[in-house]
Amino acid sequence: MQETLLFKLDKYTNSYLNEKKSLKYSINTISTYTGILEEFFEYMVKYEDKILLEEISKDILLEFIHFNDKHSNTTKQLRITVIKALFKHIDTFNDKYDFENKFKKLNIKTQRKELESLTTYEVDRLLELFNKKSNSFNFNRDKLLVYILLYTGIRASELLNLKFDDIEEVEDMYRLLILGKGNKQRYEYILKDKIQNEIEFLKQYSTSVIAITKKNKPMSRVGLYNVISNKLKKANINKKGVHILRHTFAKTLVSKNVNLSTIKDLLGHENISTTMIYAKSNESNKIGAVRLL
Repeated sequence: MQETLLFKLDKYTNSYLNEKKSLKYSINTISTYTGILEEFFEYMVKYEDKILLEEISKDILLEFIHFNDKHSNTTKQLRITVIKALFKHIDTFNDKYDFENKFKKLNIKTQRKELESLTTYEVDRLLELFNKKSNSFNFNRDKLLVYILLYTGIRASELLNLKFDDIEEVEDMYRLLILGKGNKQRYEYILKDKIQNEIEFLKQYSTSVIAITKKNKPMSRVGLYNVISNKLKKANINKKGVHILRHTFAKTLVSKNVNLSTIKDLLGHENISTTMIYAKSNESNKIGAVRLL
């Protein structure tokens, strides 16, 4: 079976990070590298089935570096350094790619991209897929994954690490203990009635992590991507990726005028300036604000 673009990226990323760990890089450095490479993987979702690994170009990397345009030039340069190092690492496995030379003159230039999220109508279509009861393992597992991502906004890596023991009942809510970037812990909350049946169903199959395969093995990042993208496709939504549900969660909270500081904490952001990218003004917001006067 031919390895897909995302499968190869995931494989080489894990290999690269393991190499850094073996070289005794600090926990903070590994955490920073991991965060950047996870974002890169999510960005490359839209190129799945469109290009091969060796066809990744300098323009594609620049698109990623400037995606959202939320970072300082210093941070952008760090992202360039990490991405270039990853592809140099890939060259050690297959020198025909020659990525090191290909990206040698990779420089910063100004671009602006808006975060992609689901519209309210698209969210409704996605949730309609689960408007029934089923004894199917895949149905219950997929519903649980989609609902947790959509209603908590956690990252793909955080969901893949989430264990049943990390979930606690608090009145009519579930409280989820999340291990975020830099091994920092935070709590997320979701109404019990949204996922209670699916939680109880999956406990028959696993006593450890939430995201599992039918063979009771931990799901890979590519596996999670495939589950979410297949559900979006089935709902006739022409968008892909796991992170799009995180963006949808954040934009929904902004549209409901939730305090940005609260949104920051829910998303596990270090700095509120990162959260600010979700709070761009629009015409309806401006008109609504004036009506309050």
